[in-house]
Amino acid sequence: MDFIQHTLQLISNALLLPTLAAILLLLIWTILMVGGLMREWLGRKATRRCLTEALELARNPTSGTASLEKLRTCPGGLPARFAQSLGTHLDDLQERSKTLEDMETDVAARLSQLTWSTRVAPMLGLMGTLIPLGPALTGLASGNVAELSSNLVVAFTATVIGVLIGCTTYTLSSIRRSWYGRDMSDLEYILTRLENHA
Repeated sequence: MDFIQHTLQLISNALLLPTLAAILLLLIWTILMVGGLMREWLGRKATRRCLTEALELARNPTSGTASLEKLRTCPGGLPARFAQSLGTHLDDLQERSKTLEDMETDVAARLSQLTWSTRVAPMLGLMGTLIPLGPALTGLASGNVAELSSNLVVAFTATVIGVLIGCTTYTLSSIRRSWYGRDMSDLEYILTRLENHA
């Protein structure tokens, strides 16, 4: 029994450093994601204006592929990426559908990264909390206040950072899901109108 307890304790203590490193890496990644969202937000108004103009062109039966040409002038976002991926295949229905499907897959993958971080970061924070509590209680039992306080600082810091990452990535996921859902809906509408006009 003592052997099993000692082995599990060694494994648990060995996981502390990788857990804290993973939390730190997730924090850096989250900061980069926030920066990317801010950059996207600054150009969001111009992107929506461009997409709205493309929608108006798509409603005109005589405009042909002018709506897709309009997407090329978008400063960024999904419309610009769609037009760039489509390249010179503006009149090819299959290429347009395939490009849109590929973009949907890419958007889902990007959002799944945020969802993964939202769930994993608090788990890592909990691990970073529970692992130092063992040595902290040992320090308390032996009267080593310095060891107790040091381990408690690590434990509570890991919890705070893990929850902060989870909250931030959940917010980023919600905002991007709203933005991308609206843009993808508009792009699908444009392609449907073009198919009906063909």
